[in-house]
Amino acid sequence: MPGTSPTGPSPHVRPYASGRLIRFLAAAIPWTAMVNRVFTVAFAINGAAHAGSYVDVPVTVRTTSQLTLPASGGDHAGQGRALAGRAGDPEKTRLDIAHAPERTWLKADLSSTTLHSYGSTVTEQLLSRADKLVLGLCAVAGSLLLRRLLLDIGQGRPFQPRSARRLSALAGLIAVGGIATDLLPHVATAFVLNRTGLSGGDGPFAWAVHIDGVPLLVSLLLLALAEAFRRGADLATDVDGLV
Repeated sequence: MPGTSPTGPSPHVRPYASGRLIRFLAAAIPWTAMVNRVFTVAFAINGAAHAGSYVDVPVTVRTTSQLTLPASGGDHAGQGRALAGRAGDPEKTRLDIAHAPERTWLKADLSSTTLHSYGSTVTEQLLSRADKLVLGLCAVAGSLLLRRLLLDIGQGRPFQPRSARRLSALAGLIAVGGIATDLLPHVATAFVLNRTGLSGGDGPFAWAVHIDGVPLLVSLLLLALAEAFRRGADLATDVDGLV
């Protein structure tokens, strides 16, 4: 056929990525993966070493009736000024602004904020950082799969059965990393709220998990791409059998 050759694309067809760029990326990925793996493990160990100190976890404010603005600085709760919010509607929490014009105030969204608590446990510290650990390990595994895929592409053999399997594995890693990022910090929240006695129906906070659909959508797109690669591998096998 015009424009093609038995060994690959015609010299007149300009590639989207040069062989030199593909080889550079394939060589850089292992080093990036190693640095990422060391950082994520060290980050988790550092959190465990800070047990007994402060821990930050995401919370959803259910009501502002028990929340106050501190009257003075410091770590101890005092008799502060109550927030001008509507019970059960934290999105309409009102914060006044000094020297602001009449009927002008800040409408603070406290429906999703961060709880800062002292006296953390090892479990709380690990869970509060476990999302980054899982995401980092998924990134390490995914980068190694991507390296193998790039090497096959650089050698002019992208449509291999193993390429489809690698893309499917990448899709799974992205889904796991996305779910872990949204779920694990809220598991830490449950532990902290239970320790501090702020859980339950009378507490100001609610335990709520919101799963981001973007990583799942990317995973579905990669699965579709993996199926395209699988079909391409079947066609390549059929063509080799005809030659």
